Formats: sequence, C-alpha cells, structure tokens
Amino acid sequence: MSNNIDIFGEFAPAYTISNENQRWATSAVPNISRVLTVAGSGDQALFYHINGAKRIDTFDKTQNARVIQDIKFTAIQHVSYHEYSNLLIDLFHVKDIRCIPTMKKLMPLLPRETIRIINTPGNNYLFGAGLDARYYPENIPTPAEYDYLKHTLKKPFNFICTDLYDLSAKITGKYDLINISNIFDYCYNAQQQGDILRKLSRHLVPGGHIVYLPQAEKFSYNKIHIPLQNSELNYLQKLQQKQTKMILFRYTQLAKMKQK
Repeated sequence: MSNNIDIFGEFAPAYTISNENQRWATSAVPNISRVLTVAGSGDQALFYHINGAKRIDTFDKTQNARVIQDIKFTAIQHVSYHEYSNLLIDLFHVKDIRCIPTMKKLMPLLPRETIRIINTPGNNYLFGAGLDARYYPENIPTPAEYDYLKHTLKKPFNFICTDLYDLSAKITGKYDLINISNIFDYCYNAQQQGDILRKLSRHLVPGGHIVYLPQAEKFSYNKIHIPLQNSELNYLQKLQQKQTKMILFRYTQLAKMKQK
C-alpha cells in the first residue's frame, strides 16, 4: 500500500474529544431509543448511551473516527478512569499511538479491523483534529458515568464509513434521532443539503428528529419544509446551551385522506 494516503478523505485525522457539549446535546431530545449519529470523537455514542439510547449506530467519512471510538470503548472495559483520562491527552500529542503504554495494553484487545486501520502505512497523526481533551473537560465522562459505561456497554458501536451525502443508501431501519453534528457548516450547497434531509427523513420514525449542531451555519433553516409521501420534514426550533447550538428538524407522518 502506498504511503500517500488521502489524509483529507478516508484517513483524515479524527478528534480525541468533541468540541460540542455532548452531555447537553445528547439529552436535549428526551425519550429516544434508536440513534444514528456521526462518530466524531466517539463521545457522541458514549453520551447517547449514558442518556438511555438502546441502539446506537455511527457514521463518519474518516476511518480514524472508528478507531478513536473503538479505543474509547475498549479502554473503558479494561483500564482505570485515571488511565483513560491521560490516554485521551496522549492520543492527541503522540505521532505513533502504539508507543503509548496504555495503548500497548489495549492494542491486542481492539477489533481486528481497527488494528488494521491503525497499522495502515502512512496513517500518522490519527487524531490531530481539534484540541486535546483538557480543553473540553465537560466531554470526559465523570467517574460515575465511566463506571456505568464499564458495566453496561457490551460491544463496540456499529460504524459505517461514508460521506453524509451517501449515508441514507447505507442504512436500513428507522431511528428516533439522526445527529449530523456540524457537517452542514462546511459541506454541500443548499440543494444538496435539502436532498440529504429528504433522504435521511425516510429513516425516521413518526415524530423523529434530525439534529444539526451548527458552529458557522451557511444558510437559514427556519423555513425548511420538505414534503414527502404522506409525511413531511419541518424545521422545529433552535436551542442553545452556552457555546453549543442545536437546530432541530422533525419528521411528521400525515393522516391519509379518506377515500370518497
């Protein structure tokens, strides 16, 4: 395999910690059971689990998002809270993460595909995106949350490596909530964004939501109305908790007209 891998595509650097307040964002919509979320730093899936979601599928355009997500899952199962917290900092700063003492312990325990991605020639600085974990302490589980995760997580989260535009073609079933993070900030024109919302809405249960967490939104979304067959997707509201903003879209199934 060539060392000239695409560091802006499938092997783009991932985040070691989210820059969105996940404790708030994953609890803002209550009573959700099945979630599809961007993998990001892996914090999204962890906090949706903490907040009661029973089925969590994840997606991202970079394979390294799967790696950080699987590292966090495996670390929670096998190392102390102190080791976990320090590992998050080390993963951001160390070029070859296999040299980190805690990673030497975890490497044999990771899923086979995750080990393959880590060992891909040229896949250096796997987690160079964003800042190190000390800048976002609110996204590190508390000791009590860590203990809960250790005793309730049973297997790594399902991961789909895909661009957001192609996501709908790679998923099946229905979700209570789909979290696209802030991807709309920097990708896709207005028509493409509308196409994405339309296609993803077909994977929502009635009353389900699409969550967009803007940091630098390009368009106004408060007039979004997407008619579908016997249903529609509409802008619902905009929420904010400190620096984290959330735009909610809601999928509604319309009552069928009675035949005369």
